[in-house]
Amino acid sequence: MAAPGSAPDWSPGSADEEETILYDLLVNTEWPPETEVQTRGNRKHGASFIITKAIRDHLLFLRQYIWYSPAPFLLPDGLVRLVNKQINWHLILATNGKLLAAVQDQCVEIRSAKDDFTSIIGKCQVPKDPKPQWRRVAWSHDCTLLAYAESTGTVRVFDLMGSELFVISPASSFAGDLSYAIAGLIFLEYKASAQWSAELLVINYRGELRSYLVSVGTNQSYQESHSFSFHGHYPHGINTAIYHPGHRLLLVGGCETAELGVSKASSCGLSAWRVLSGSPYYKQVTNGGDRVTEVPKTLGLLKMLNVKFYTRQGQEQDGIFKMSLSPDGSLLAAIHFSGKLSIWAIPSLKQQGAWNQNEQPGYDDLNPDWRLSPEKRKKMKDKEFFYPLTDISWWAEGAVTLARCSGALTVSSAKTLKNLLGKSCEWFEPSPQVTAAHDGGFLSLECEIKLAPKRSRLEMRAGEEDEEEDSDSDHETSAKARYFGYIKQGLYLVTEMERFAPPRKWPRTITKNYRLVSLRSTTPEELYHRKIESEEYEKALSLAYTYGLDTDLVYQRQWRKSAVNIASIQNYLSKIKKRSWVLHECLERVPENVDAAKELLQYGLQGTDLEALVAIGKGADNGRFTLPGEVDIDSVSFEEVSPSDEPAKNRKENELQKRRELLKLVNFSELTLEQKELCRCRLKLLTYLDRLATYEEILGVPHASEQRYDAEFFKKFRSQNIVLSARTYARESNVQALEILLTYHGSDLLPHRLAILSNFPETTSPYEYSVLLPEACCNGDSLMIIPWAERKHRAKDWCEELECRMVVEPSLQDESEFLYAVQPELLRYRMSQLAVEKVMDWYQSRAEEIEHYAGQVDCALSLVRLGMERHIPGLLVLCDDLVTLETMVYEAGCDLTLTLKELQQMKDIEKLRLLMNHCSEEKYVTSAYQWMVPFLHRCEKRSPGTANELLKEYLVTLAKDDLKFPLKIFHHSKPDVSRKSNFPSFHFFSLLYSSIYKFLLKVLGRISL
Repeated sequence: MAAPGSAPDWSPGSADEEETILYDLLVNTEWPPETEVQTRGNRKHGASFIITKAIRDHLLFLRQYIWYSPAPFLLPDGLVRLVNKQINWHLILATNGKLLAAVQDQCVEIRSAKDDFTSIIGKCQVPKDPKPQWRRVAWSHDCTLLAYAESTGTVRVFDLMGSELFVISPASSFAGDLSYAIAGLIFLEYKASAQWSAELLVINYRGELRSYLVSVGTNQSYQESHSFSFHGHYPHGINTAIYHPGHRLLLVGGCETAELGVSKASSCGLSAWRVLSGSPYYKQVTNGGDRVTEVPKTLGLLKMLNVKFYTRQGQEQDGIFKMSLSPDGSLLAAIHFSGKLSIWAIPSLKQQGAWNQNEQPGYDDLNPDWRLSPEKRKKMKDKEFFYPLTDISWWAEGAVTLARCSGALTVSSAKTLKNLLGKSCEWFEPSPQVTAAHDGGFLSLECEIKLAPKRSRLEMRAGEEDEEEDSDSDHETSAKARYFGYIKQGLYLVTEMERFAPPRKWPRTITKNYRLVSLRSTTPEELYHRKIESEEYEKALSLAYTYGLDTDLVYQRQWRKSAVNIASIQNYLSKIKKRSWVLHECLERVPENVDAAKELLQYGLQGTDLEALVAIGKGADNGRFTLPGEVDIDSVSFEEVSPSDEPAKNRKENELQKRRELLKLVNFSELTLEQKELCRCRLKLLTYLDRLATYEEILGVPHASEQRYDAEFFKKFRSQNIVLSARTYARESNVQALEILLTYHGSDLLPHRLAILSNFPETTSPYEYSVLLPEACCNGDSLMIIPWAERKHRAKDWCEELECRMVVEPSLQDESEFLYAVQPELLRYRMSQLAVEKVMDWYQSRAEEIEHYAGQVDCALSLVRLGMERHIPGLLVLCDDLVTLETMVYEAGCDLTLTLKELQQMKDIEKLRLLMNHCSEEKYVTSAYQWMVPFLHRCEKRSPGTANELLKEYLVTLAKDDLKFPLKIFHHSKPDVSRKSNFPSFHFFSLLYSSIYKFLLKVLGRISL
């Protein structure tokens, strides 16, 4: 598409017709590709063809006019050439601009403007025409009827639904004689009788006119009204005809004449005929309204010879090919066989302007894209073939739409032919068709033709010629070879011997793609947005610079369409001026890799530094995203503070000095809303940057963080409540991640350290997160909890100072509120500096919770032991109870439902009896040594003397029912028993052993007697 002009927008009806039109191209419809096989004969150029054609034309003349034998009507060569250059399909827009008829090979589609002609509301079925370029179609004045003329002269009339109403056959016709094809198909409004809906004029190329009255509805039919012949004025027939409803004139175009004394219009082949209500129905009018002397019906031989053989030296007879009326009907534009363009006043037919083909700007331009395609380069050999105009229409009162064989389409001034579309034309496929302009635009039909791939030479038969070679091959052919080729063609024409026959050519397969394209004038804003939507960014930027539009929209679209990296930040984001939009992207968009995420956040920080804050306060930024150094601040000279050649060692000091100078210019108590928002954005950017650094630490070494980085997770993690993140890691037993959070975000997390540790699953062994557990140490005569070793990713920023925070975020939400909402009992552990008593209490309560909720006595015991290892006091009793419970549950086979709470409520003797209750006789001594003795030692350690009392009570109670277990104990407690299996000796054994032993022997002796 041509680049938009630099002038303001121009639309139809503009006062200044020379202003450049701002326009846009839209593809309304693209039909499915059609495949066609074309047979190829010899090329129609060279000496033999010229000689043959010259002999044929003169023999046909002698046959027709001397022997009066019937012969085909000879159409002008210029007419045949231009018609055959047209595409097979046709396009016509109704006068109201709401309906469109697209004539295809075997149907006529009727489309509506309601949906920009994208859908079909009616389809008329028509037979395939052997000469599709010679067909014609026309709408009725009220747009209710559609007439379709075949190349044979047969006319079919359809309604809007595509139903065929009737068929009008020609009065006479010969197969292959295109003179019976229709040159003019015109509907006239008919008011003489209510029986008929309209009058249809059918004019063939012979100049024979027939009028038909047509009716629709219940009595649909037609009736011939009258006939007329223009043969007297146009002995070679006519080429085109259109109707002017305002003046009731039938404007007819034919071949030029060399008669003397005729008007300029007549000499060019143009005439106007008044439409009468009665006979003779049509009367020619002169420039001044005088009648022209009627041409006699019989021509003399000299007159006929003059007409037939009249040619200029080296040129064929010229004539009018197509005509078009301006929207107000005051001007008529006509294109001629020779490529000439002429403008005529209506109804006077005075010539307003004329340009020969070589006088028209850009007539010899060819599509620059053709040079890139070998297939298209072949067309550039015969450049003259693409110069002529093939279609014409009016854009407005002072501008015409011109289409050429080359595909060049322009909207040109009717006075100077200046291209109003810009510096260059708009390129379509060859020979596009255009409609009349309506609502600031027109439609064009183009056909893209592509050749099928060439066959390999192995598939070629002997004596057959390959497809045409590249365009440069013909230039390499010598003149001698071409000369012998012409002789060979002539010999074959005379002798018809096969040895002189030209090589046969394979038929070629082509693919045709038809497109319906609309060209519409538009405003700069509409076109700008449309270019952005279609991703034509260079053209959109050109429009923005030309018309002073906001270039941010282009870069915003490019930024959002591209991946975030250093290049996209420099190429797109850095060129966006609106600060709020840039900061929003820096805060909301999450790149797909770590480096890009870091670069984006750092770029946002650059635009929220003190320079920007001061510039906003002074009103010097205008809402622009400014980087350090882009805004001049009167009170600070950046050149003096930071010279370009300063040593690196002094740079940091100079930056600190500059920052101090800028901070003096800021009164945080009087910040504007915009300044406060800038500070909030900076705080959030710093938070995100810290979270990114933390996330990198969690991922591990740099190369691992690149591979394991998850943008979706980071998007959630960076804005998530840090306390919630810590609790989540605790619940996931992710010790490493939680350790990193406590290290780098200690100010937010350490007051809740114990509450967070309480969220580790009870089934997780405390040894896994032992590095997170509090530890005590001696501080003189007292104990204290060792503080957590905190670290920071960076130095504290100016916006994080209390003076700024109090203004920007006066009331911060408690991020840990949720942590204590479900477990309010944890609130007592919330403190900035942990106390030993609170830590001891936490170890005890947490161990009890682990045992209570999970029944994991070993995990609870591990936690208490870890606490004792970390010098936490007051955990011995709980540790002993848990050891006893562990022995009972895991070794002694006691009730598995026994809980720590139940055990703590028991007396020591009850614990001892329960501990030994399930021991078998064989393993009683071993069990007593493994379970009872350690239990007694724990009791003795806790309360000296308790062990003897407990053992005495246990044995006496046990002996009342059975002596076998006490005897085993006594037996293994004798002094002569090996020390390896001997029970520890208590004081009461030395006093009572002998008496108790003798008493028992005596009792046993009596029992034995």
